[in-house]
Amino acid sequence: MKPLVTVVVPVYNVAPYLPDCIESLLAQTLQPMELIFVDDASTDNSLAVLQDYEARYPDRMRVIASAENHKQGGARNVGLRQAKADWVGWIDSDDFVTPDFYKTLYDRVQQTGADVAFLQYAAVPHDAHPGTVDPAALTPLIRWDDWLLRWNGQDLTDEGRMDLICCPIGGLVCGLWRKSLLTDPALWFPADVRYEDNYWGPIAKVYLQRAAFVPRVGYLYRQVAASTTHKRNQPYIRDRMTMERATLQKADELGLRDRYHDAWEYLYGWRYCVNTVQTYLRSYDEIPFDTIDALVDEVDAAFPHWQQNRYYCHLVPEAQRAENARQVYHTRQWVRDRDAAAQKQRRAEARARLWDKGCRTVKKLLHISTQP
Repeated sequence: MKPLVTVVVPVYNVAPYLPDCIESLLAQTLQPMELIFVDDASTDNSLAVLQDYEARYPDRMRVIASAENHKQGGARNVGLRQAKADWVGWIDSDDFVTPDFYKTLYDRVQQTGADVAFLQYAAVPHDAHPGTVDPAALTPLIRWDDWLLRWNGQDLTDEGRMDLICCPIGGLVCGLWRKSLLTDPALWFPADVRYEDNYWGPIAKVYLQRAAFVPRVGYLYRQVAASTTHKRNQPYIRDRMTMERATLQKADELGLRDRYHDAWEYLYGWRYCVNTVQTYLRSYDEIPFDTIDALVDEVDAAFPHWQQNRYYCHLVPEAQRAENARQVYHTRQWVRDRDAAAQKQRRAEARARLWDKGCRTVKKLLHISTQP
């Protein structure tokens, strides 16, 4: 029987968390489903875990072992080419989903005729497991904006597609996608690079005719310190820059730069410029000021009025925009101010500790109990 949904799972060095992901997919109430796990040349025992499950559930899951590592994008392409269902979902291999996740999404696309449907996602601790988390008690990581929800189950205009590109949703893993949408225009993921979804998501959305949303949590995003988004001083922040440039280049190739100008301007200004600068400031011990200067010059040359972009002004509060401008255009002074404030705080804490120690010493000398 042809599966209703294919779920593609790229896997790389996540052996401790992999069983939770697999179990949550095997527990899906929607059937039949095709589960494709693509091991991207893991160096731990992830492949052995996958093969053990495949031996136990040969009719429900398939494992593809890649001889070389091509990052998540390459692994997703392998799975997409093998997918048999008309609908495709993605899940990161250290995360898990609720039992009704794909049934809810599948029912929604069938009801609305949408090309994609989304559920919300929430963060869970690294030691969380399926069945131990109540999704109804979790707060979604992203609050869906009214500009997004007005298109729920409706035919999309160019304005609607830009709203979907710009308004935060939760990433491609929160959705169920019509496969023909992805394969007909040969919409493949960039391989051998991180942040491939920063490219894929916006480009995929220009092909959408209709989208649907289910405002409740179904995807559980595990907080893992070793994941791409949590590491410090990593050179692959440049991959994000590469992907943002590639997105704009693809828009030019498709003749869509002017048609969706406001969307590309927002992505280039907010996600490419501001987010990249903030990642450097937050995650790097030595700030590459020259790199930041070159990045800002590049963005200003492409979109000189990005700070007045309507999506930026709508989605980002005014006070935050002012702080963003300081970080982007006055980075060195911002760092000096930050470091000075941190030093002042450390001194205040040291004085407080010294004062507390002195008080305790005096009390002991006066034979006064230090116990509350």
